[in-house]
Amino acid sequence: MMLETFSYLPEMSAEQLAQQVRSILARHLVVGIEYSARPDPYDHYWAMWKLPLFGTAEPSAVLTELEACRQAHPEAYIKINGYDRGRQGQVVSFVAVKPERGT
Repeated sequence: MMLETFSYLPEMSAEQLAQQVRSILARHLVVGIEYSARPDPYDHYWAMWKLPLFGTAEPSAVLTELEACRQAHPEAYIKINGYDRGRQGQVVSFVAVKPERGT
């Protein structure tokens, strides 16, 4: 399923994913993790994994939460969002994990 721009590219390696997270944190965005077992291009509301990671500066903390979400919801697509406090909105969003059953 094609969900956003990165969906058209090959799957990211662990290092590429970590680099994306570093980029989000370097821009001082608040990271949020969302998941959905059945994403729909017309349904923009996915379930939030815990609360947004306010004050997180370490990519490893984000990647740990991403892995915890993957373990809790192996059937789900999982995306990482970056929220801008000044604009009060989402400025970055991409699917980081696709379930094993397909793309």
